[in-house]
Amino acid sequence: MNYPEELLVDERTYQINYKTAKKLSSSVKIRNGGIVLSLSRFVRGRKRDEIVENFLDWAREKLQGIEINDFVLPEYRDGGRVCTHNKVYELIVKMGDGRSRVKLNDGVIDVVLGAGQGKLKLQDMIDRAVIGDQEAYLQEVLDELNQLYFQENFNKCRWRRLKSRFGSCSSTRNISIAYKLLFAPREVFRYVCVHELAHLKEFNHSKKFWNLVAKAMPEYKDHEKWLKNNGLMLG
Repeated sequence: MNYPEELLVDERTYQINYKTAKKLSSSVKIRNGGIVLSLSRFVRGRKRDEIVENFLDWAREKLQGIEINDFVLPEYRDGGRVCTHNKVYELIVKMGDGRSRVKLNDGVIDVVLGAGQGKLKLQDMIDRAVIGDQEAYLQEVLDELNQLYFQENFNKCRWRRLKSRFGSCSSTRNISIAYKLLFAPREVFRYVCVHELAHLKEFNHSKKFWNLVAKAMPEYKDHEKWLKNNGLMLG
C-alpha cells in the first residue's frame, strides 16, 4: 500500500513523515505543523495498513477546527522566519564542512550547518539562539504580572522546550515556561505565566488556586480551551 505524503483537513495540507521504530509499538504525533508516524518495524502487511489508517483518522480528528491563523510556526530553513510576540528573526542557513555554528545579530540568525547534520540539528541551533535572546522578555512579563497580581518572590525563570506541558513552578519557586508559547497568541502565553505565578501562593489546583487565576485573568478559561484545541500544533 502506498501511504499518503499529505493529509488535507479543512482545506489545509499537513505533511506526513513516516519513521521506522525499533520497538514493538507504533505511535503518532502532531509536531511543528506536521504529522509524524513512527511505525514498528515488526508490523507489516495488512496490520501495518490498519495502523496507518487509524493514526491518520486520529490526526484528522485532532486537526479539525484548529485555529491556524492564531499563530505562525517557525520555518526552519534558509530564507525562513521565526516570528515571536516581540521579534521576527530572519534565517540564513548555509552548509559547511567543519563544525556547526550559529550567530544572532540584529534579528538575523546565521547558521552554518556542519557536514552530516540534518534538520533536527538545525532546529536545535535556531531554538537555542532564540531562547537566549528571549530570556529578558520572559523575565519582563513575569515581573509585570507578578507585581500586578501576586507580589510574591520567585527565583529563576527560564524557557524550556517542554513537550507534555506548558509551564511549571517548582517547590523551590523556580518558574519554567514552554518555549513553544512564543508562537501562541500573546494572551495565551500570559495566561500560562499567570497560572505558574499563582502557584507561588497555592501550590496545588484547589478552588483557592483557580480563584487567584480568575481574579488576575477572568477570561482564563478561553485560553485553557485554546491550549486544549491548538496546543498540539506547537510541537
